[in-house]
Amino acid sequence: MEARPVTEERKGMARSWKLWAIGIVALLLVIFIAENSQEVEIRFLFIETQTPLIFGLLVAGILGFLIGWLAPIVRRGRRGERD
Repeated sequence: MEARPVTEERKGMARSWKLWAIGIVALLLVIFIAENSQEVEIRFLFIETQTPLIFGLLVAGILGFLIGWLAPIVRRGRRGERD
Protein backbone atom coordinates (compact mmCIF):
# COMPACT_ATOMS: atom_id res chain seq x y z
CA MET A 1 0.00 0.00 0.00
CA GLU A 2 1.42 3.34 -1.02
CA ALA A 3 1.41 6.24 1.44
CA ARG A 4 -0.38 9.35 0.25
CA PRO A 5 1.74 12.48 0.19
CA VAL A 6 0.92 15.13 2.75
CA THR A 7 -0.77 17.96 0.89
CA GLU A 8 -1.64 21.44 2.05
CA GLU A 9 -5.31 20.38 2.04
CA ARG A 10 -4.62 17.47 4.44
CA LYS A 11 -2.54 19.75 6.70
CA GLY A 12 -5.42 22.23 6.79
CA MET A 13 -7.92 19.51 7.67
CA ALA A 14 -5.69 18.28 10.53
CA ARG A 15 -5.30 21.82 11.82
CA SER A 16 -9.06 22.41 11.57
CA TRP A 17 -9.79 19.20 13.53
CA LYS A 18 -7.37 20.23 16.28
CA LEU A 19 -8.95 23.69 16.56
CA TRP A 20 -12.40 22.14 16.90
CA ALA A 21 -11.14 19.77 19.61
CA ILE A 22 -9.51 22.63 21.53
CA GLY A 23 -12.67 24.72 21.20
CA ILE A 24 -14.89 21.91 22.51
CA VAL A 25 -12.57 21.23 25.47
CA ALA A 26 -12.45 24.95 26.29
CA LEU A 27 -16.26 25.17 26.13
CA LEU A 28 -16.62 22.15 28.44
CA LEU A 29 -14.17 23.74 30.88
CA VAL A 30 -16.17 26.98 30.90
CA ILE A 31 -19.44 25.08 31.50
CA PHE A 32 -17.84 23.04 34.30
CA ILE A 33 -16.49 26.16 35.97
CA ALA A 34 -19.82 28.03 35.66
CA GLU A 35 -21.72 25.12 37.24
CA ASN A 36 -19.44 25.11 40.30
CA SER A 37 -19.70 28.63 41.68
CA GLN A 38 -20.17 27.92 45.42
CA GLU A 39 -17.74 29.32 48.02
CA VAL A 40 -14.99 26.96 49.12
CA GLU A 41 -11.92 27.10 51.33
CA ILE A 42 -8.71 26.83 49.31
CA ARG A 43 -5.39 26.03 50.95
CA PHE A 44 -2.11 26.20 49.05
CA LEU A 45 1.21 26.09 50.87
CA PHE A 46 0.89 28.81 53.52
CA ILE A 47 -2.15 30.55 52.01
CA GLU A 48 -5.68 29.81 53.18
CA THR A 49 -8.61 31.69 51.68
CA GLN A 50 -12.37 31.51 51.17
CA THR A 51 -13.19 32.06 47.49
CA PRO A 52 -15.65 30.93 44.80
CA LEU A 53 -14.76 27.53 43.38
CA ILE A 54 -14.73 29.20 39.94
CA PHE A 55 -11.37 30.81 40.69
CA GLY A 56 -9.81 27.57 41.91
CA LEU A 57 -11.00 25.70 38.83
CA LEU A 58 -9.88 28.52 36.54
CA VAL A 59 -6.39 28.53 38.06
CA ALA A 60 -6.22 24.72 37.79
CA GLY A 61 -7.32 24.89 34.12
CA ILE A 62 -4.74 27.56 33.28
CA LEU A 63 -1.97 25.63 35.05
CA GLY A 64 -2.98 22.45 33.21
CA PHE A 65 -2.87 24.29 29.89
CA LEU A 66 0.56 25.76 30.65
CA ILE A 67 1.98 22.39 31.68
CA GLY A 68 0.57 20.75 28.54
CA TRP A 69 2.01 23.52 26.38
CA LEU A 70 5.45 23.71 28.02
CA ALA A 71 6.15 19.98 28.49
CA PRO A 72 6.78 19.24 24.77
CA ILE A 73 8.98 22.33 24.48
CA VAL A 74 11.12 21.23 27.43
CA ARG A 75 11.29 17.66 26.09
CA ARG A 76 12.42 18.89 22.67
CA GLY A 77 15.12 21.04 24.28
CA ARG A 78 16.46 18.11 26.30
CA ARG A 79 16.38 15.82 23.28
CA GLY A 80 18.39 18.43 21.34
CA GLU A 81 21.00 18.59 24.11
CA ARG A 82 21.48 14.80 24.02
CA ASP A 83 22.00 14.66 20.24
